Amino acid sequence: MLDSKQCEAFLAVAEVGSFDAAGEHLCITPSAVSLRVQALEKYLGQILIIRGRPCVLTQAGQTLLQHLR
Repeated sequence: MLDSKQCEAFLAVAEVGSFDAAGEHLCITPSAVSLRVQALEKYLGQILIIRGRPCVLTQAGQTLLQHLR
């Protein structure tokens, strides 16, 4: 089952384009956002976000985003 906190972190990064801004939005540290997204990626067995400035969703990330919305 998908973890709601992990999904929330993923959605925040997808919407704002960075771990820093997602952390501010969620009132947690960027490293906590990263750990949640990494845990989600591990659970799904897929890389969801290409880390960079800005962060870019992979095809798997785009599919998950559509599913979560």
